[in-house]
Amino acid sequence: MGRLSNVRWKRLLLIGGLGSVLGVVALVGVGYAMTDIPDPNASSTGTTTRILYSDGSELGRSGTENRVPVDIEQVPVHVQRAVLAAEDRGFYTEPGISPKGIARALFTNVRGGGEIQQGGSTITQQYAKNAFLTNERSYTRKVKEAFIALKLSRTVEKDQILENYLNTIYFGRQASGIEVASQTYFGVPASELTVAQGAVLASSVRSPATLDPVKHPEDAQDRWDYVLDGMVEKGWLDQAERDAQVYPAVLGIGEGPGAQNNDRSGPKGHVITAVLEELAARGFDNGKGSVVTTTIRREAQDAAVAAVQEVTGATPGGADLQGALVSVQPGTGEVWAYYGGATGTGFDYANQGIGRQPGSSFKPYVLATALEQGMSLRTRLDGNSPKDFPGREDPVRNYDGKDYGQVDLVTATQSSVNTAYFELGLEVGPADVAETARAAGIKDVPLAGDDGSVNGSIALGSYEVHVLDQAVGFATFANKGIPAEAFLIRSVQDGEGDMVYEAQPTTGLPAFSEDVAADATVAMQAVVQSGTARNARLAGNRPAAGKTGTSSLAVDAWFVGYTPQLSTAVWLGYGDPKTIEIDGVEASGGGFSAKIWKAYTDVALKGEPVLAFPPRADVGKAASVSEPTSTRSPEPRTSRAPTPSRAPSPTSSPQFRAPSPEPSPPPRTEAPEPSTPPIINLPSTVPGRPSPRPSASPAPSPTG
Repeated sequence: MGRLSNVRWKRLLLIGGLGSVLGVVALVGVGYAMTDIPDPNASSTGTTTRILYSDGSELGRSGTENRVPVDIEQVPVHVQRAVLAAEDRGFYTEPGISPKGIARALFTNVRGGGEIQQGGSTITQQYAKNAFLTNERSYTRKVKEAFIALKLSRTVEKDQILENYLNTIYFGRQASGIEVASQTYFGVPASELTVAQGAVLASSVRSPATLDPVKHPEDAQDRWDYVLDGMVEKGWLDQAERDAQVYPAVLGIGEGPGAQNNDRSGPKGHVITAVLEELAARGFDNGKGSVVTTTIRREAQDAAVAAVQEVTGATPGGADLQGALVSVQPGTGEVWAYYGGATGTGFDYANQGIGRQPGSSFKPYVLATALEQGMSLRTRLDGNSPKDFPGREDPVRNYDGKDYGQVDLVTATQSSVNTAYFELGLEVGPADVAETARAAGIKDVPLAGDDGSVNGSIALGSYEVHVLDQAVGFATFANKGIPAEAFLIRSVQDGEGDMVYEAQPTTGLPAFSEDVAADATVAMQAVVQSGTARNARLAGNRPAAGKTGTSSLAVDAWFVGYTPQLSTAVWLGYGDPKTIEIDGVEASGGGFSAKIWKAYTDVALKGEPVLAFPPRADVGKAASVSEPTSTRSPEPRTSRAPTPSRAPSPTSSPQFRAPSPEPSPPPRTEAPEPSTPPIINLPSTVPGRPSPRPSASPAPSPTG
């Protein structure tokens, strides 16, 4: 009887045990069958948009995840094996999970009071957690992780899982994925990693914060030894080769080119923002791992930053002197350099808000209008000061009150004679001047009063413009009267490396004739050679043309100049407009602004051929337009109807916007000109950007 009883108990235990095992198996089967592999989460697939200089070097990045995916073939086998030695030596033979590892982790966690302390995760499980789950430390998440790992192991090739893992895993220093980690720690692409370097990166995976080679060198080296020894144990590395390994030099934190490079706090922040805005305008998603090659030339950009900050300083605050510089290639519209301020997360003085008063740097559009209407550079004007004009309460004055007598258009431009140019503006029609400026490239600003009328003070630059647009407008003179839309993006490659966009320069119909451009350039060459912008004369006697500009009360100081290859606008001023004083000297466009222009242009054109401007064309008639003031037409005058040749052609290029501030001292400045006293207006707010600082609106604008 006793023996029968024992047999029954044994059978019951056996049946019960088998039942339990079958139950567990059934439960696992049901769980496996019910588990679907979800879509990867954003943090595991998010990539950075890389923004490159024109030479292919990196300018910056955009994106919350600092990741550049690579194919498994781009990762050396010894690097792959170093990661396997560190994290999962049985990767290629296991079923996606490690029963021993799970049992060991379970025992440790039970002894620790039931809290999850050890994961026992394989590489497949780690990838499942990183790509599809969260970092929640719970048994539920661990079960989901195991099921997903099992299914991945049966449905996805091992090499593909390893590739996904290497592109997903976090290596510390804000570097996600093996490619960015390689750049961050060693300054080389993953394809060039040595055995020793690969072991360093593999060592950091377990705990990037506590195993960083710079912060914790001893712990990092201990882990490095563990990885190399593991490679020997698996037969992946000869003992002799292992003994020859030396711990490699590691870059300091933040030094590597792979370091998170989307910091926009410096001057490049405005460039990155402008590029992303143009990218969006062209319909591209900037968060899909695109590689954007810009038109920005590294040497030119560095020269722009150095030239402006030599005057303004590197980190000006809101009350400090500000500067802006934009450089455009005539004929193509390629932007070579773009400086909108020292603080890239603040207001962009190159292309944001309503702009700033250009002062006399607007006079070339008056000159072009006059030449286009049949006048000649020999046309004579009354340059005496002060001078009354119908419709104005206050007389127009030259900068220092100087009388110039009868002057031709070259002298009036060279010496920036306000009274002569105000009279010339009335003669050709203020609205026609505005039309010429728009055709040349001055966009997105009204160039008119609230009622739509154009005041005669436009001749002296009382209506706000943007620094970028001034660079484009003067490039039109350099390009024989043909405008070209400015652009920053040369090409775009998608995340797979396929070219999806290549820029095609967009030019418009002529703003004025080739001969008009040639004669206007002759007058503007005189400005640089012997006029108000002698500080802008370039090294090696390289031909240059341009115009200074200083707004009323020396609030804005400009120099805009060009050579046949490059047009550059420079502005100095304050966010809250006030008289510019530098080292106790009231600034003007011919001083510091012209010096900035020269310092930049000498570097930007280094190695470029020295080209001459076209010869003087001598358009028009040389009649005098000066008559008794009482016979002059009151301002404003109405514009003639636009002709087809003046209308710019449609273009898909993005429209930039920005104020135009920039420092520039001594020479001369022009006297007040508008019929109304100076007014300070607040620029409108640009969505997604800080509120713009105030900018002076139509008012007297002395300029030189």
